[in-house]
Amino acid sequence: MKELFELTEEFANKIVEIENIRKKVGNFLREISKLNLSVDEEILEEKIIQMMSKGKLDDLCVAGIDGGLVRHSFHGIDIMLLRAVGVIFYFKNGKIEKVDYWPDSFPSFIPKIVFDPFTDIELELNSNFERQIVEVKNATEVIKNFKPDILLLDGSVVPHYIERPINSLLFQTYQNLIEAYLELFKEAQKNKTILAGIVEDSRGTRFCEIVTQKILSKEKEIAPDVKLLLNKTIDSNLLTYTLNLGERTFVFKYSSSPERHPILKEFGKIAHSIFSFYLKTAEFDRPIRIDFLGESEFIERANFISSVILALCGHSNYGIPSVLIEADQRARLSEKDLEIFYNDLLAKTGNLAALFLQRREQRPF
Repeated sequence: MKELFELTEEFANKIVEIENIRKKVGNFLREISKLNLSVDEEILEEKIIQMMSKGKLDDLCVAGIDGGLVRHSFHGIDIMLLRAVGVIFYFKNGKIEKVDYWPDSFPSFIPKIVFDPFTDIELELNSNFERQIVEVKNATEVIKNFKPDILLLDGSVVPHYIERPINSLLFQTYQNLIEAYLELFKEAQKNKTILAGIVEDSRGTRFCEIVTQKILSKEKEIAPDVKLLLNKTIDSNLLTYTLNLGERTFVFKYSSSPERHPILKEFGKIAHSIFSFYLKTAEFDRPIRIDFLGESEFIERANFISSVILALCGHSNYGIPSVLIEADQRARLSEKDLEIFYNDLLAKTGNLAALFLQRREQRPF
């Protein structure tokens, strides 16, 4: 017990020490934010910190898309239930005048049975592909049917947390996912809908990489161990100590080399039009990452996106736009939904081997 206490204390001291260094760097970035940076292929604005203001939301149509997924593995098959919901807010004089939903306010779930003998990792990938396909197709349909001024995805505007599969059984689903995103980009450009994705718990390190390589590398007073620490720091952790409410970072490219990026290279020229920035939307919450589809006027687009999102965030402890909170509530699925579907399936098939529960769920002790 004594060893555990000492180990816990050691961990606590190390965490405090590291966070103090991050806080120091965060404060340093605020201090130099008054200076003009050199704009280049990585840093696309002169100031590290940009102050934004809430938009008025006059005569504006804002859409939000979110999805739900539950999955369970049985002896011979895997069952997943999927659902995506589009929420469309119509604003008039700063207030919501009307709300639409697509395909419905509480749509039925989409059941999928996986017969392929995937490994656990492959099954996780397949589920992630299927969920994103359902969400992206819903987003495309929302743009076609409602033509919103801006559409917000829950997550990035490019496939996230995925990799190009080697297994041929997964490859077709992966291709379907890429095609779904390409169709979404095409529809957004055709209808002049601004497309942005809210990454609420980003593990991104791109901002820290740019700061280390482009800004701190020129500062002789910054110790080498600080730069080393930043190489192991996620952006939102550092920016918690940098950004105040209503502030965003400079806009930067999603990838420095889109043509070599494992996912962006699938999108051809449009890969060079994916940009990112971080925005502090709630006083007592961490900054969120925003990825968006931009073209020549990407700075103006980032400003507009920021103003809309700030106007949609009203909670001091939770900085997610209200249209996405509504979409999340409508799309969420539970284990109870899957249990009902499973029992209905079992009643129609009988107790076949494929539908046996796994042994870990049938232990007699």
